[in-house]
Amino acid sequence: MWKLMQRFAAAERTRFAEVNRRVFLKQLALAGASALSARSALASLNEEAGKNASGIPLRTLGRTGERITIIGLGSAPVGLSKPGAEKGAAVYRAALEAGINYIDTAHNYGEAESYLGELVPHYRDRIFLTTKALPASDDPREAAREMRGQFEESLRRLKTSHVDLLHVHSIGDKAPEMILAPGGPLEFAKAMKDKGLTRFIGVTGHNHVPRFARVIDSGEVDVIMVALNFADYHQYHFEETILPVARRHGCGILAMKVFGGHFNGPAGYTTAGPAKMAAGLLRQAMHYSLGIEGVAAAVVGPYTPGEARQNIQWAMQYRPMPQEERLALREQGKKLAAEWGPRFGPVS
Repeated sequence: MWKLMQRFAAAERTRFAEVNRRVFLKQLALAGASALSARSALASLNEEAGKNASGIPLRTLGRTGERITIIGLGSAPVGLSKPGAEKGAAVYRAALEAGINYIDTAHNYGEAESYLGELVPHYRDRIFLTTKALPASDDPREAAREMRGQFEESLRRLKTSHVDLLHVHSIGDKAPEMILAPGGPLEFAKAMKDKGLTRFIGVTGHNHVPRFARVIDSGEVDVIMVALNFADYHQYHFEETILPVARRHGCGILAMKVFGGHFNGPAGYTTAGPAKMAAGLLRQAMHYSLGIEGVAAAVVGPYTPGEARQNIQWAMQYRPMPQEERLALREQGKKLAAEWGPRFGPVS
């Protein structure tokens, strides 16, 4: 299987090189346009990019140059609750048929990749496929070996020869020195990119917020996905401390935990778990996160086909939120943040 993947890589390099060339030329043109400020040049990397055939708005995913739907399919709730392949694939199929093109999964999301594998071969040329590998060990080289094993299995489960984005998962749990060490997690991701097994490199995380800056400053990160909602604005502070670093590098930015991070129940977003957000706030919560500068998409995980369609409807209703409404939501978020506490682990 691994040799087959490497043979595929040779065939794909030309196509990937052309994509990267176009992105580079776009960035070069932006950098050379003296009439544009640095801020507006970076903002254009996350610009509105029209709508797809289903009517879902698209945005550019930072320096990748890819156009993705502003609502992404999160696969963790179904994958971890394990309803069975038929029911699980039905949830994912509802999202795909309704037009979502950004698919988020991970090796450690239970059965998510296996369920998606029932669909990926039929949708592969229409989706931007993402998975994640988790560096569990504190030893850099051992962590990279773990990630290799996970990634090989992810490709088999997903029934694909490559992904579009490979995330180094939950980097807040590890020291930046370990992530960046020779032969470590980030070097592993770069090797997979060089072989054409992933087109882009990302990082994700929830906690130890200051650790992200050094990894992003390596210049190797194309995309970040972090917890962004109006309550955690007061708790984890990614919005005001890490996003400016990501924007400076032209990284694509993805918002997760937009509803607070709990698993919603299968009956119409019954809020359960330690992070409860009133059902009446969920649409506003999504729109708040989509209104953060540079965010390309909100990645939300449904339990049912109905929830998948509801997420898409809310995304299609998105309009920029007036500043006074954003500030009012943040005021509500202070109480929620105090109730939830640092549920994802240490803040710093």
